[in-house]
Amino acid sequence: MLDRLIVGTNQSFDLHGLLQSTSRTLANLDFEHLHEVQRVERSRTDPVLKKQIIGNLQRRHRERRQPYTMLIAELQKHLSSAMADDLHAVG
Repeated sequence: MLDRLIVGTNQSFDLHGLLQSTSRTLANLDFEHLHEVQRVERSRTDPVLKKQIIGNLQRRHRERRQPYTMLIAELQKHLSSAMADDLHAVG
């Protein structure tokens, strides 16, 4: 996934900055999801319908989170690799 972002660019890429930005986006998605679930839980909606709505919210949340969690894992892998390369260059 990350290779698609990097290949073909002539500029240096701030992997750490992208990791921070992606982590913030993920935190915002989590906060928004929590707020939506709490709003449904506090509503006067029928309990069976509430359960369905919350289930749909959770499914949508997982789907929205997945690309960001995959990107974070890829960024962490590249950052670890870059750090190992730096240590080998110094040592």
